[in-house]
Amino acid sequence: MGRSAGAFEDASSFWRRCIDSSGEYSVIQHDNRFRESLTQSPVLASVYQRCITEREELSSTYAGCDIGDLIKGTVCMTDKGGYYLISEELGHRGFPLDASAARAELIRCLRLIPGIGPVRERHLKQRGCQTIRDLRYIRRYQADAQRILRCIEDGENSKVESLISERIGRTHPLMITASALSPDENFVFLDIETLGVFSRPVFLIGSASVRDGKVTLNQFLARDIDEELPALLAWQASVPEGATLISYNGRSFDVPYLADRFAYYGIDHSFSKHQIDLLHITRRTVGRSQKNCRLCTIEEQVLGISRESDLPGAMVPEFYDIYRRTKNPGPLIPIVQHNRQDVLSLVDLYHHFRELSW
Repeated sequence: MGRSAGAFEDASSFWRRCIDSSGEYSVIQHDNRFRESLTQSPVLASVYQRCITEREELSSTYAGCDIGDLIKGTVCMTDKGGYYLISEELGHRGFPLDASAARAELIRCLRLIPGIGPVRERHLKQRGCQTIRDLRYIRRYQADAQRILRCIEDGENSKVESLISERIGRTHPLMITASALSPDENFVFLDIETLGVFSRPVFLIGSASVRDGKVTLNQFLARDIDEELPALLAWQASVPEGATLISYNGRSFDVPYLADRFAYYGIDHSFSKHQIDLLHITRRTVGRSQKNCRLCTIEEQVLGISRESDLPGAMVPEFYDIYRRTKNPGPLIPIVQHNRQDVLSLVDLYHHFRELSW
């Protein structure tokens, strides 16, 4: 990238000081579950000690190794430099709820008609109006019913999403139903790893897509801070135009964070307006029955996935910084595994909500 050695050292020292002083997480002594619930980024003492022990073992075992010896991937080049691409294909069982069934479900939601709320919808259904089609015979709702019925039957996802957002909110589970109107190839499942918060570099972008009965998982890794821009550009190029980004808290974190990093490099990146944030849908559907809505909790309680030796997300910047300073790829292994599971869990959670919409 044309940097001098002195400039590189200055940048390294700067980010090292940021990480050391950031206090990204709190270690909860004695695994106190009550204190855990009161802390924004808690790490139980037992988990912390396990991760530190694992990090030391990985660093000792893989000292002197190259990243390619441990993590299968490819060094790729852009006109802004190189990055490391980790790719994997997995079998996919297909998402339940096809477009025809989705339209039928949407037509049953009378609240999409202006002037109809939950109470009136219940009364109308008690009177025999089970679908929007039935409202065409009630003069008060006739014009709106015909207009919205055409919108749903045309099956243009963007217009249906706008309708749902306007009438009952963009975090309503019906957004999952509407997404079934789009082909699976339009979905991009997204999770990022950063050096913390507040405009620090992104060093790993996990991105999955579904095509031809397979999930293709791509992880765009910046092996050092200088490779952030190439990784960003490569991910940007991989996202189809008009794609629906599916994330967990991505509307508030991942997507704005990526936009900020593109802006940092003077790149105007227009993100797709089509987004599904599974965190908000989780809160509205199963959140009340869970102790919290952290992805690891939902994985265990809803999806039946247990991460026995997972690296907590709050400790990821620390592990990456050790790799970056020492060039020992050992601490990278749990980071890549953590990001991989996050992205694949998004696919599973989205599948779960499509199943509930059936």
